[in-house]
Amino acid sequence: MKKLLYFLFLVSLISCSTVQNYTSNELNPEYYREKNLTFQMTSTGAQIINMEGAYVGNVAQPDFKETFAAAVLEMAEETKLNLKTGSYPDSNIDVKVLEANWDFKLSSAELITKINFHTSFGNYETVGKFKNVGGGSERKNLKNSFKNAIYNFLMEYQKRK
Repeated sequence: MKKLLYFLFLVSLISCSTVQNYTSNELNPEYYREKNLTFQMTSTGAQIINMEGAYVGNVAQPDFKETFAAAVLEMAEETKLNLKTGSYPDSNIDVKVLEANWDFKLSSAELITKINFHTSFGNYETVGKFKNVGGGSERKNLKNSFKNAIYNFLMEYQKRK
C-alpha cells in the first residue's frame, strides 16, 4: 500500500508540473503558411499578478511586456509559425491582458490569464492556464500561461476563413 501511494504521488507530481510544449499541436500549418503575426501589447492592460489563496514569501512582479515577448518567441520556435512582437505600425494584433490571477491551493498553484487579442477581423478573448505543484517562478508561470493563451487564440483565429 505504501508503494502504491508513493507511485501515485510521483505520477501526480510529474503530470502537474509538466511544461506545456506546443511542438505537437492542432494548428493548421497550411492556414498559417503565408501569415506573419506581429503582436503588440498595450500598456493599458493588467500589469500585476493577483494572488489568491495561501502562499509563502514575497512576489516579484514580472514585466508583462517582456514576459509576453518571451512567450511569443517560444511559441514561434515550437510551432514553426511566423510569430513575433513589434510596435506600431508593424503590428497586426493588439494584445491587452485583462487579468492575471495566481490561485494557490493545498498542493498546486495555477496561473490564469485572460487576454484580448484585437485583429482586423475582430476581438478574440482567450484564457491561458498554467498549473504546477507548489508555486514556482512568477515569470516562468506567467510566460507559460501567456503561451497557452496565445495557442488558444491561434486555434480560434484559424477558424475564420
